[in-house]
Amino acid sequence: MNASPAPVSRIKVGPLTMGRVDEVLEIERLSFTDPWSREMFRSELQVGGGTYARMAERDGRLLGYSLSVLVADEAHLGNLAVHPDARGAGVGQALLDDLLLAAEKRRAVRLTLEVRESNQRARNFYYRNGFIDVAIRKNYYRNPVEDAIVMLRSLRGG
Repeated sequence: MNASPAPVSRIKVGPLTMGRVDEVLEIERLSFTDPWSREMFRSELQVGGGTYARMAERDGRLLGYSLSVLVADEAHLGNLAVHPDARGAGVGQALLDDLLLAAEKRRAVRLTLEVRESNQRARNFYYRNGFIDVAIRKNYYRNPVEDAIVMLRSLRGG
């Protein structure tokens, strides 16, 4: 008698809360050379003002998160990170798809972001998702100092 393999549980995307910030900080430290502090996350999650904070999890384990701002007809992705163990498994795509849907529901006409010039993996991910390079922000990042590439994706109606 052959047993069927257990079904792979789906990635679930939902609101990011302060109760998950310790997990977010771990992913942040593993993903960036200049990670955000607990206070920066607290400010984003508690101040409001258009912040769209999401997390991706599977079986209760936080795999990634994103922080964006949705204001008027603009959306800006400020931070998206995936735990190194979960990269390449669709987590980043699930978070981006969720943001694109929310932005379009709010009638945003464009989504922008900055990415380190040297982060070719992230840039390729965004290129595959319809983003284009539109500007360079000189010395935008620190530790190490590096230029940012500003990327843009037009949304429906934009």
